[in-house]
Amino acid sequence: MSFIPVVKYLVGLGVFGFAYWILNGIFDSIIAEDVHTAGASFNFIHMMWTGCLLIYLIFGGWWVIRTYNEDRYRQY
Repeated sequence: MSFIPVVKYLVGLGVFGFAYWILNGIFDSIIAEDVHTAGASFNFIHMMWTGCLLIYLIFGGWWVIRTYNEDRYRQY
């Protein structure tokens, strides 16, 4: 049984984690400087980012499980 699909999923999760770390610092700076005058658009972008992460977690996990159901990973 290969572990490559799991590694791909974890690398993608690491990319999301790194991007979250970078964007979280930018968001905190914007909030601290009181630059975000358009609250609705700022909140919308933050919700979209959270939604992207949740979609990746749910459907990425589903992809990993389905990958192991393929013929090349089955052991007879």
